[in-house]
Amino acid sequence: MDRDPLRNALEDAGLTSYQADAYITLLEQGMMPAVEVAKQCSVPVSQIYDVLRALERMDYIETHDQDKLHARPKEPIDVLRELRSRGERMNEAADSIEDRWEQPAVSDHKVGVVKHEETVIDRARDLIRDAESFIELSANVDQFRSLTSALADARDRGVITNVAVYGTEVEDGIANVELDETVTEIRACQIPGPFLLIADRTQTCFTPNDWANRPFGVLIDDYLLSFIFHWYFQTGVWALWETVYEDTAPPYVYMTLEEFVRDVGPLWEDVANVAVTIEGAWVETNEPCQITGVVTDIWYPGVYRSEGRPSFEELAGFLQLELAADGDLYSVGGWGAVYEDIEAVRITLEEIALEDPTSGVEVDPGAADVPAIERASEDD
Repeated sequence: MDRDPLRNALEDAGLTSYQADAYITLLEQGMMPAVEVAKQCSVPVSQIYDVLRALERMDYIETHDQDKLHARPKEPIDVLRELRSRGERMNEAADSIEDRWEQPAVSDHKVGVVKHEETVIDRARDLIRDAESFIELSANVDQFRSLTSALADARDRGVITNVAVYGTEVEDGIANVELDETVTEIRACQIPGPFLLIADRTQTCFTPNDWANRPFGVLIDDYLLSFIFHWYFQTGVWALWETVYEDTAPPYVYMTLEEFVRDVGPLWEDVANVAVTIEGAWVETNEPCQITGVVTDIWYPGVYRSEGRPSFEELAGFLQLELAADGDLYSVGGWGAVYEDIEAVRITLEEIALEDPTSGVEVDPGAADVPAIERASEDD
């Protein structure tokens, strides 16, 4: 190593520039009088004695009083150990800094609080435009109308859009909206409530519409927290009110396992062959997957006690499908699946074939005036 890089390294290790220069000189020349050391390096003669004694205290050199003060470098066992240890610590520090830099900041991926409702609505509009799978939205009429363009774009991309609109005159307020181009389903809520958007299971926007004297909004980028708001939407808003419009054209696509089981579970219990396509992720690896098969079992608390459609409360704890596909059986869980093989993100109902339990002969579900899937809904 050249003298300048070595001097810089010694300074990084805690030596002053004078101490580093004097030490390098002694390494190169061996034992020397103190005044000679000063002459061959940058240290002034008036300071060389202080510099050498400081180096001696740090065990870099040793001094001897003869006619004059002489100095020589010590065998650098301890110096080398300290420098190498310091280098390892510096490498570890560098790795630690790199790790912390690459991790997203808490403020970037958890919760942010804003002061204005408009900020929440603008953020919701951006999330709707970026959504890939599903949207749950509760809003008053004006908020809904301000988002119809973004919702229509999402609908065009195949995004499932479930919307609850607050107000006593919802149908009049949305009369001019092309609902078939804007939403998958819309429900009218007679009791005012908060603005809430959940997009693709991780992004949530919330503001309490009726707290005008204390305006605030919450923006969330978190899978678990969004799951909590999803359950509020399902049980506190969606399940309570009547449908104003619903897209009933096949294929029937569900974004949650709970809604699928509520609609299809009663048919399956009535000896139906239910074929579905599950899009989601392998729980063990989090890699995406897509499987088409036949539902062979449905488990949830109270499954053997329920009549008709199960409630959201019955499905809130543990819910699992068993799916037969390609000669294998797969367990399928919903949002946040832990023990199952697959976490379902999108469930497409491919076919329902009812069987006569006495004859084993398949019965065409379309033979009746009302499709099988609608008959299940009417049982609620």
